[in-house]
Amino acid sequence: MYIIVRMLLWILAAWRWGDWRNWKNYQSTFLFVILLDLLYNFLTYNYPLWVYDPTDIIPNHTLNNLLVSFISYPSVVFIYLGRYPTGWVKQVAWIIFWVTLFSIVELVNNIMGLMSYHNGWNFGWSVIFYLVQLPFIRLHYKKPLLAYGLSVLIIVGLLLLFKVPVSKMK
Repeated sequence: MYIIVRMLLWILAAWRWGDWRNWKNYQSTFLFVILLDLLYNFLTYNYPLWVYDPTDIIPNHTLNNLLVSFISYPSVVFIYLGRYPTGWVKQVAWIIFWVTLFSIVELVNNIMGLMSYHNGWNFGWSVIFYLVQLPFIRLHYKKPLLAYGLSVLIIVGLLLLFKVPVSKMK
């Protein structure tokens, strides 16, 4: 039930705080975030770094992750970019706010047994990931080609760091 409540909260937050007048401006960034999340799931299918554990409502990682990909992430992008402040101090505070929010949501998920870490990944890595992911969302919005190029480098680096056996995919 918590998962459904969490998705409804993201939808309500996007409805309340999203920048509806300019939604088309964010569409490519929605797709960028969704693409990278789906790519993660494809590349780590047989060697996951973290997994959404089954519940009575959502029976597997894939369905849960699709909810996150297509509801949570677009809602976040919609609010995050739509209310992105000016001035570097406010921007840093905005990023820290979102890193903290994502970290708290993940911590609750982990404590409730709704997700688990594997193959060297842990909560600390997630926080570091959020510290990179959120500025990258803004980078993609402003300079998409640069964001795609740097994303390739980061993906290759993470695959090597966590020794993801891409060559042994089934």
